[in-house]
Formats: sequence, structure tokens, C-alpha cells
Amino acid sequence: MKLSLGPIPFLWEKNKIISFYKEIAGTPVSAVYIGEVVCSKRAILGIDTLRTIAGMLADAGKEVVVSTFGLMTNNEELELAEALCKLPVPVEINNMGILNFCEGKETVAGPHLAIYNAPTAGFYSSIGVKRIVFMPELSMDAIKSISSDVPEVEKEIIAFGNLPLAFSWRCYTARALGMSKSNCAISCIKYPEGMPLETMDRKPVYNINGTQIVSAQKVCMIGEIELFKDMGLSFLRIIPHATATSEIIDIFNRVIEGSLTKSKALEDLRRFAPEGISNGWFYGQPGWQYVGKESAAAYASGISQPHI
Repeated sequence: MKLSLGPIPFLWEKNKIISFYKEIAGTPVSAVYIGEVVCSKRAILGIDTLRTIAGMLADAGKEVVVSTFGLMTNNEELELAEALCKLPVPVEINNMGILNFCEGKETVAGPHLAIYNAPTAGFYSSIGVKRIVFMPELSMDAIKSISSDVPEVEKEIIAFGNLPLAFSWRCYTARALGMSKSNCAISCIKYPEGMPLETMDRKPVYNINGTQIVSAQKVCMIGEIELFKDMGLSFLRIIPHATATSEIIDIFNRVIEGSLTKSKALEDLRRFAPEGISNGWFYGQPGWQYVGKESAAAYASGISQPHI
């Protein structure tokens, strides 16, 4: 089982991003996804800096993949996506609109493509994708079906972090601040893990991230590592965290190596998720819920539906 690091979903300062990837180069992740997925205004690194970061990570032994937009709304984003696809690294496709730019390239089917079942996964295999990153809503049964029916493609699952849920043409952050999308002044940079959004009874439900909505609770699949191995999955994806990504990677790596128990790891990981952890969708439950060890084991063995 290998670890991967997903693209940074939030907008951080340019120097912070560069320092972040220098730190990541020294961690035990096998693959690093770079690039901007949410909004072209947030692509502040530029192509040349991305190329430099990709080279630095490759020199450190990492597989580098450039991620592309989940939603493209104008020519500027289309042109930027084409430029990203020309970087000398594989491409994570998150929107079918860039397929024409990927001819002759290694590609990964990202989590924003609607791969719900084995026939769809088979289509992506037929056009040559090397890996599929499962979308966060998939249940264990759906993942098992895809994994067994399309064994020739590598499988990756989001194992920790705020889950990417939806995109909108409108910018939630700009609207919340009373600004227009066209004159937003990239104000989302003030929210390094998104703007918290609560229900009317004050429970965290989503984080607003520009034109994207992510979960408030962080998915945590540390307890499912052995199960993922049995299901034929190859990569566990960590979503970048504003302050503790290296610590989170280290916890997952120690569990994989066998030097840390899953129960202690779960205890440690909860410190990085003050809004709570979740794994509900994997067990066919509401996505924000967390299914505990005993109920999850019963569900995995087919004995019963999990009890929350």
C-alpha cells in the first residue's frame, strides 16, 4: 500500500505552497499531485514554478502528477488546462473537456469524474488511464465491484481530509463576503481550510472553498487499510492540511509499516479534525457519520448494516 498526496484544495500564499512542497519531498509519500483544481484565479504558482516543483519532487523520488480543473467556465481556464497538460508529467483528469489535450500522456482519472460503476471504470481503462481515484460517495460494494471487474487499472481512495463534494459556476466565498466573482480579490486566501458553514442548530456541515464545497468533517479511513489491500487498492490519498500534513502522512506510514496501531493512529488523527471524522459513505451511511470498528467489521463481513 502506497501513500499519495492530493492537490492542495485551498488557496495558500505562494511562498507557503513552495515551502510546503519542499517539506513534502522529505516525507514517505510515493505520489504527489500538484496544480489547481478549483479556480483559475488561484493558479498563482504559474507554469514555470510548477515545473520547478515537479522537478524537485521527482528528484526526491516522487511520482509527480499535475491535477486539472474540475469545472471549466471560460477560455482562460481552458487555455491554462492545456498548458498544464504540456508539463512533462502525467495528468489527473477531473473534467472530460481536457481529454484532447492528453493524447500520448499518462493519465489518472480524478475523483471529480463520475465513475460510479464498473462499466464506467472500464471505459476509462479502454482509453488508457493508468489509475482511478474513487469519488468520495462510493460505497464498499461499489468499490469492490469496480476493483474486481477492472483489475488492470490502479486504484486510489481518499483516506484523510476534507472531502471534495461539488463545484458551482458561482463563487460561494465571494458571495458570502458581498463581492462579485469577477472582483473577488481571491479573498478565499483568508481561509486556508475553507470558510466553515454551519446548520441552523450550529453543527458544522460544509466548508466553503471558493467555487467548491468540501465536507466539514474529515474522512478518516485508517481503520480500513487491510480491507483496501484485500480489495486491490494501491494508493491512500491524503488531502493537504494547512498545518499538519507531514504529521498526518507520518501516522499513516507508521500504520502501514506496522510500528503504530490503528487505534492509536485514530486517536492521533482526531486531533487534526476538530469538526469530527467520517467514513459513512463507504459503509452505505450518511457521509458525515463515522462507523466504528465493530459495526464496520460486521458490515464488511456481510453480517449486518452498520449501527452508528
